[in-house]
Amino acid sequence: MLELERLANHTGDLGALANDIGYLPTASYCGRLRGDFLNLTALICGNRFGRNMIRPGGVLFDLNDKMAAELKKCLVKAIEDVRSAVSLLWDSSLVVDRFDETGFLTKQTALDLGLVGVSARACGIERDVRFDFPAGIFQFSQIPLSTYSSGDVFSRAFVRWLEIQKSVEFILDQLNNLPEGEIIAPVSAIKRENIAVSLVEGWRGEICHAVLTDKNGNIAQYKIVDPSFHNWAGLAMALRGEEISNFPLCNKSFNLSYCGHDL
Repeated sequence: MLELERLANHTGDLGALANDIGYLPTASYCGRLRGDFLNLTALICGNRFGRNMIRPGGVLFDLNDKMAAELKKCLVKAIEDVRSAVSLLWDSSLVVDRFDETGFLTKQTALDLGLVGVSARACGIERDVRFDFPAGIFQFSQIPLSTYSSGDVFSRAFVRWLEIQKSVEFILDQLNNLPEGEIIAPVSAIKRENIAVSLVEGWRGEICHAVLTDKNGNIAQYKIVDPSFHNWAGLAMALRGEEISNFPLCNKSFNLSYCGHDL
């Protein structure tokens, strides 16, 4: 489910980047293809955004053989369509020229600012929760890190394309090797006066959840740290010395969450 979400949003982001420079072929294709990936999520749980899928201890819905076969069929078709749409970007000298050296950020600056997710990996930094703190299936079936080193809009776009391909490979492999057994495990009572920290590599980067409990075992405080908390300063640095007209393109390449920042 996590990788399907990544596929939908990375594909949508590439379309949005194309749209920001007025390159409509890829913008139109990727807008539609994002919907195809969302529909795959809906095929599993009935909701395009995965609502009601995840529960403490597991998931609410399992895949039968028919659904798994349908997912594989649709996924193979969708990635071929994405490949065609994205190849239009890389084959266009006008697009590449517009992406190249726009919103440039050095690796050292990215390290100093603590960038995460695509923004960090596009500066050549090997930083990914799935790799650094593997949990669950990622302990046994790791997704290779996708990095690029130019630190500009092109690099952030290209890393997304690399990750799209890796996510598809991962999902297809999992569909061919679905485990048997229960889909949800019993959850024990919440511990008293404790702290728990969770890290997940979302499609925009590292998401941290931290929860504190009181002496009665109730949740006393809950904090979510969105990737945007780390990456806003990166956008500010990337725009130094740039034309104002480059802001929409650079902003989209970092894909920051305004509501996430406000949290």
